[in-house]
Amino acid sequence: MGPGQGMDGILVVAKDPGFTSHDVVALVRRLTGTRRAGHGGTLDPFASGVLPIFLGLGTRLVEYHMGDDKAYRATVCFGASSETDDRDGELVPGAGPAPTREAVEAALAGFRGRILQRPPAYSAMKVGGRRAYQLAREGTPPELAPRAVTIGRLDLVEWDGSDPERPAAVLEVECGAGTYVRSLARDLGERLGCGAYVGALVRTASGPFRLAAAHSLDEIRGAAAEGPAALAGLLLPVDAGLDAIPEATLTAEEVTAASRGQQVKPVSKPQLGQGARVRLLAEDRSLVGIGSWKGGRLIPEKIFVAAPLSATAAAVSDPTVPATPAAAATAQPIEPRLRVVSPHNRMREVAGIGALHRDLGRLYVAIGVFDGLHRGHLYLLRELRRAAQRAGARPAVITFDAHPEELIEGLAPPLLCDPDERLVRLQAAGVEVAVVQHFDHALRVTKYDEFVGAIRERVDLAGFVMTPDAAFGFERRGTPETLAALGERESFTVTVVSSFLWNGEQVRSSEIRRRVSAGDLAGARQLLGRSYGFTGRLAAGDGAAAAPLAMELPVTLPPTGHYQALLGPAWRLDRPADPASVAALAAVLDGRVGLEGANRVFPGQMRVVLIGSSADGGQ
Repeated sequence: MGPGQGMDGILVVAKDPGFTSHDVVALVRRLTGTRRAGHGGTLDPFASGVLPIFLGLGTRLVEYHMGDDKAYRATVCFGASSETDDRDGELVPGAGPAPTREAVEAALAGFRGRILQRPPAYSAMKVGGRRAYQLAREGTPPELAPRAVTIGRLDLVEWDGSDPERPAAVLEVECGAGTYVRSLARDLGERLGCGAYVGALVRTASGPFRLAAAHSLDEIRGAAAEGPAALAGLLLPVDAGLDAIPEATLTAEEVTAASRGQQVKPVSKPQLGQGARVRLLAEDRSLVGIGSWKGGRLIPEKIFVAAPLSATAAAVSDPTVPATPAAAATAQPIEPRLRVVSPHNRMREVAGIGALHRDLGRLYVAIGVFDGLHRGHLYLLRELRRAAQRAGARPAVITFDAHPEELIEGLAPPLLCDPDERLVRLQAAGVEVAVVQHFDHALRVTKYDEFVGAIRERVDLAGFVMTPDAAFGFERRGTPETLAALGERESFTVTVVSSFLWNGEQVRSSEIRRRVSAGDLAGARQLLGRSYGFTGRLAAGDGAAAAPLAMELPVTLPPTGHYQALLGPAWRLDRPADPASVAALAAVLDGRVGLEGANRVFPGQMRVVLIGSSADGGQ
């Protein structure tokens, strides 16, 4: 078992005082060799106890544990207060006399049940985009608004009155997510008039995970020394603790459909309310994924099984599968021709929303960068065409001339698709109107309703197609919910379609970039639905000996090495999208590309399609 392999699950750690939660995650990530790791709820550095660490596929389920109830054993010290509400802050003696045990027990009654609680000034809550503790350390502690929390159990189990001026109580607390025990101690001291702070804190439970079953850091280090198998033996299954989520058992055929991200109308219908979350299980009780029950169908949201490959795809992905004579006859790499929805479609390109006009007709719109035009984008555009047809409208896209991250974060991600090629692929996908909008600061701070209003002023707007996590406008407040409410007032509709899944993962441009950058061209090809390529112009030479390729925009490149490639003319709306067909070798070094062995070059811009590294025979 190699580094990180088999490390999918939940490692329940017994954190020691002095470590931050981030420290523990970093240590576990290093010991397991697993890149994907995260915790299920922060523990303060001075605190100890249960800290669930989610590894590999387990990270995809951590969101279902963020609302778990917690249990603590807290030592509350009376007679002083602390600026951090714990022992790490500067202590200030209280104004009133120290309380008796009886007074403390009587005061606890007012903190049980549903209460309002003000978070500590030194907390990780965000205020204006910054952590509260950062502001407090700078001398401007924020005024945090009280919020409702639930304390189910609050009992005094030990009392230490050996110092009459500074007595201490050990409290056992069972509470809902978001409760601060430090705030509880602070408020208890204020109510008693003497001040109080947390002197020690142990988390004894986090949802279904208990301290008795947690592993110390020394135990985890020892298992790591024994090898990956010993470490994997400490993990709980990825779905451990999710028994409260109802289940639905799928047939083998239904598992296959769900693995492809398809909605399932199950043979055995679960007795669930509309929109209820559900665990999808195979007949052998193994986890298939998490979904929701809507309209008599199971909607996959997270899938943990791979979609089965066709025989042809299996032969391509697994070099151990013998090639058939027919496959051998077609082994010469070629780029398939661009698939088009309608050869008669001639997409109208519009230079920004300000150039929209009534002559374009009734429009149904999808908004996005659409970098790469990957499988997820093509699925969304298919749903756009369907929605437009139902509404008697034309399918339209609003895209941008620059990536929004360039303005927001100061650095745009490298492209997956040349802007001209993006337009060609949008036309091929059936888009009839493409609005290329300039993205600047003015657009960034435009509210979503103003953005929609600018469209409605110029065209007959039929509606929008969006995925559940899509948003646009200032602070991304234009969500499917807010758009739907606006549409009810302004007479347009919002069609929400589920996110496209491939082998259980939502297809994202960022993940494709990561795979290309890591040299995983086969993985990128799965998500793109085609071999990855980019566009450039030969800077010098005739392509015979590593002639350098100049690229006008930053593009995603694989690691340093040699890659089998196909060359062809660049794609533009005013010319045929001819496939790349000239074999060549692309040399990547320090973010630059040179072409070797091309027996002819194309004037102007050319497309370079990578079909594999030179070491893997193009597979």
